[in-house]
Amino acid sequence: MLNDREIATLFWIVILVLTFTLVPRLRRSVGPSVKALIRGFAHPKVAGIFGLFILWCALWAWLASIVKLWDWSLTKDTLLIIVGVGFPLLFRSMNAKTGADIARQVRREALSLSVLFAFYLNFTPLPLWAELVLLPILAFFAMMIGFGTHDARGRPFVGCSAVILGLVTVGLVIWTTVQTVTNWADLDGRSILLQLALSVWLPLAMFPFLYVIAFYAATESLLNRFSVLRATMPLRARLGVLIGLRFSVRWAKALNGRYNSISESTTLREALHAMRSFREDVERRQAREEQRLADLKGFAGETGTDGSGAQLDRREFDGTKRALRWIHVTQAGQFERLGNKFWDDLTDIMLRPVSKYDLPEDHGIVVETTREKDKWRAWRRMPSGSVLGIGAAGRFGEYFYAGAEAPTTWPGDGAEWVDSGRAEWPPDWDRNDGSRL
Repeated sequence: MLNDREIATLFWIVILVLTFTLVPRLRRSVGPSVKALIRGFAHPKVAGIFGLFILWCALWAWLASIVKLWDWSLTKDTLLIIVGVGFPLLFRSMNAKTGADIARQVRREALSLSVLFAFYLNFTPLPLWAELVLLPILAFFAMMIGFGTHDARGRPFVGCSAVILGLVTVGLVIWTTVQTVTNWADLDGRSILLQLALSVWLPLAMFPFLYVIAFYAATESLLNRFSVLRATMPLRARLGVLIGLRFSVRWAKALNGRYNSISESTTLREALHAMRSFREDVERRQAREEQRLADLKGFAGETGTDGSGAQLDRREFDGTKRALRWIHVTQAGQFERLGNKFWDDLTDIMLRPVSKYDLPEDHGIVVETTREKDKWRAWRRMPSGSVLGIGAAGRFGEYFYAGAEAPTTWPGDGAEWVDSGRAEWPPDWDRNDGSRL
């Protein structure tokens, strides 16, 4: 039987569905997306996976019933966990890069303090009328936090929304505690423990299925890619690829386009040899990436340069370079639209969201143009104190700058600006600061 919070949730879901169904404008805007989503779920492969997943969970419920950890009174809770926890895990597992990623996702859903806290708050819901009023309010402020997190325009609302949600949470904790103490004698301890155990063991029991599906999805994707590259790839060579993956999600996800030459294998032995070389290369790249990250941490705050002349402290170099080069792209793209002039007032718009460059929101990137707006430069002071810059004297030009202070000249006018197409790059620009994976 549904409690008042679940009834209120179901009520608002029905209201939303009816609203989007009955209001013509909303129906036209979301209708195509909903139809595409339904067609996607109705696809035999997708429907089959969901069907097998439900059967897998039902099997574990039956096994748990044998040892008295499950009975029919837990049917509602089981379905809610399958839909509310299992289905999202199923989607996320297909994007996981390793089995460890899937395990962490499952652990968060089964063993984290937030899960226990949510179970406690759901233990004694508010009266139905209060739940009906409170749920849309909570949803509104949660959306405001999400909006503010991803868009600078909503940032002022984040703090206020967080305070309100915090106060509501404290109120719910007080309500739940008072109701629990007041009705302690009427509580069914065994039923509560079974529900709590279910919220732990059922998500954990999903892990093998999630792992198999993640491996299947990754394997099917790469074999389809190989089929496009080599339609006649023999079955024995495909078998060699599968054996070489060692039933590992990590290897299956790492087998990207860099290793498309494996599709040229024609025998089992060739495929096994190619897969061995692939695994060794991935291990080497992983070792180099770990060394890069260790150097990034170890040299943080160090002054001076290395033998090539590059700064020892490489913090935020990679993100800064990516951001500056994107500014170069957007300057070239906007040049004709602005009447053969460059912009100097669109920085925050062009870099949105700054998080994709792993830079702080207050990114510190400065974009400047000449009075005629026929030349531009962009620069940023790094955590090490040095300055990286980029600029152009024409739509398709590109100049790099690296120095101790911000540039005072314009691209093409001073020796400190290096033409990327004709000269050796400055050491800090020449160094590859990106991931080695």
